[in-house]
Amino acid sequence: MTDLTRDELSRALAAAQPESGAMIYVERRGDAYRWGTAAPAAGDHPPEAWIFYTGDWRVDDDERWPAFFTDLLAEMDSMVGGPDRCRWPLDDPWFHRH
Repeated sequence: MTDLTRDELSRALAAAQPESGAMIYVERRGDAYRWGTAAPAAGDHPPEAWIFYTGDWRVDDDERWPAFFTDLLAEMDSMVGGPDRCRWPLDDPWFHRH
C-alpha cells in the first residue's frame, strides 16, 4: 500500500471503480491514507482510523462522489472520537417502533 493524500485517495478509489458490494479497506495515519481489498498484516504501528466498506460505490456519479467520499471518511473518523454520527435520538433507542 502506498501513502496517499485525501485528494489522491478520492481519485484512486474513483479510478478503481469498485463494483457494488465490493469490500474496500481504508485507513488513516495522520494525513496519510491507504486502501486495498484487505487489511494489511498487523504491525507495530496500527492506523489511527480504519474502516471496511461494502455497498454501493458512487464512483460513476461525478455529482454524488464527493459527498459520498466525504461521508465515508467522516464515518471512519467518528469511530475514533470524531463527531457523533448517530442517526437516531440517543434517548429513544426504539425510535423505529413509533
